[in-house]
Amino acid sequence: MNLYGLKAKNYMFEYYPHQFRAIEDKEAYFTEIGEEAERQVSSTYLRLSRPELGEKDLAARMMAEELVRELIYPTPPKEPEEPMDPDSAMALSIQVQQDFWVTMDSDQPDSTTSLHRER
Repeated sequence: MNLYGLKAKNYMFEYYPHQFRAIEDKEAYFTEIGEEAERQVSSTYLRLSRPELGEKDLAARMMAEELVRELIYPTPPKEPEEPMDPDSAMALSIQVQQDFWVTMDSDQPDSTTSLHRER
C-alpha cells in the first residue's frame, strides 16, 4: 500500500468508521485506491509540469494531488442545516446585505441598455 492508500485508510478509519469496518479486505481496497490515486497524480503531473524544472515542479505536484483529493478524502455527506431564527442578528445582517445589493443593482444601468445606446 502506497502513501495515498495509507492516507485514504486513515481518513476513512477516523471519519467513516462504520464503512471502514464493512470493508472485508482492507489491504486490497486501500492498495487499489492508492494505486489509482498515484496513476492520476502522475498523469496529471506530466501534463502540468514545466520540463525545465524536471521533478522539482512542486506547484504542478500540488495541483495534481489536489485533483485526486476526493478519491483519498471523500467529502462527508452534508448534514441538514437547522433553520435560522429569522429574528437573530445573523438573519438581520444577511437581510440588510441582500437589501443593499438589490438597491445597488437597481441603481446600475442595464448593460444591454448601454450597449444599445453606444450603437
